[in-house]
Amino acid sequence: MIIFRDIPKDEAFALLCEGASLLQTPLAARAKTQEIVNAITGASARILEEAEAYSLSGNLWRVYFTFLLCKDENVLGRAAELDGMPSETLRGIALRELASLCGVVTKIQDFTEGEEALSLLTPMSDYRPSRKSSVVIRDEARALVSELSGKIFGALEESDPNGALDHLISFYKENGSGLFALHAAFKWRDESACLEPIIDREKDSLMSLVGYEKQKAELRANTELFLSGNTANNVLLYGDSGTGKSSSVKALLNEQGYVRRGLRVIEVHKEQQRKIGDILNKLRGRKYRFILFMDDLSFEEFEVEYKYLKALIEGGLERKPDNVLIYATSNRRKLIREVWKDRKASSDDVHGWDTMQEKHSLADRFGVTIWYGAAEQDLYLEMVRTMARAENINIPGEELGQMALRWEVGRGGYTGRAARQFIQYVRRLGPGAK
Repeated sequence: MIIFRDIPKDEAFALLCEGASLLQTPLAARAKTQEIVNAITGASARILEEAEAYSLSGNLWRVYFTFLLCKDENVLGRAAELDGMPSETLRGIALRELASLCGVVTKIQDFTEGEEALSLLTPMSDYRPSRKSSVVIRDEARALVSELSGKIFGALEESDPNGALDHLISFYKENGSGLFALHAAFKWRDESACLEPIIDREKDSLMSLVGYEKQKAELRANTELFLSGNTANNVLLYGDSGTGKSSSVKALLNEQGYVRRGLRVIEVHKEQQRKIGDILNKLRGRKYRFILFMDDLSFEEFEVEYKYLKALIEGGLERKPDNVLIYATSNRRKLIREVWKDRKASSDDVHGWDTMQEKHSLADRFGVTIWYGAAEQDLYLEMVRTMARAENINIPGEELGQMALRWEVGRGGYTGRAARQFIQYVRRLGPGAK
């Protein structure tokens, strides 16, 4: 395999390949039957685990293989994603490989249907998962995988391998390829130097976050410009702690249509800034719109890592790709800690003003800055009431408000975080909470 070389490395599919290979041996009949059964049952156990994790349904032999095709990072997918029409040479290679891999699936399915020892696997041809998956892939991705599976194998049953390949290329063109086609949120894994999907993320949308309507509207407007392919700005959300800065950025993934339009969010920690160049190399030239999310970003006087971020945003020789923006949150407006000596003429720094400008220069590179201040009491109580309704907490409004105000004392002000922590506290108390 050249294009789909990683698919046979999958644990389950490798066992299917082993079983299919044994089926081709001249004397496969009784001598090899047990080995074939062992290979297929081993693969089935792994496939069932994945089906439950991702809520895959239908003919699992075919759907699981199609799932591997969809999340595979390969040159065919990237060519289709960017240009829509791979070269004839690339098509020729992909056509042979796809036919070979589909042949493995067909051999295994035919064998299981006729082998009494594998009769317990009959439900694999029409599987229904136990529950909705806790693994977050795009909501429509499951249906798309199932639909693509039917198209590919339907075309092959009609002796149309070119049609099968066309269906796969169309999927890559419309939805992208690899993990970006299935997942929306990622984090950078230093150990493997790769992006890893975040499989369980928050479900709040901007609408469900109470208050800060002006701030959310500004954030939404900039993101809309970005998704539309227009010029948009990097964004700095700053202000008091617990006011919903981070929640607002994370909620973008739950806005109607944003993920379908190509939004992907990658969480990058402050200590990973020197790896941003590696991250950008994986994002450059893709059809998606990426937000690098840097939460709680700030620097002490002695920390110089901010210089890497300055060069990335504006000023470095290597240009940041047009499909990447940076959204950062911080409690500090200027991001870098300042001390009074920076402003004193008696400072040891001969050019003290230049030093201060250097410390301001990072924050100034964010084209949009959005301030989140602590809420007024009325907004805090509205947050509490809204969260209580969502959690089915049935405490009379006045009593709930008094409890919330007592809870807030000593907890840093009227913030969304304080409201959320109060609701969690009430939930633990159960009915009759006081």
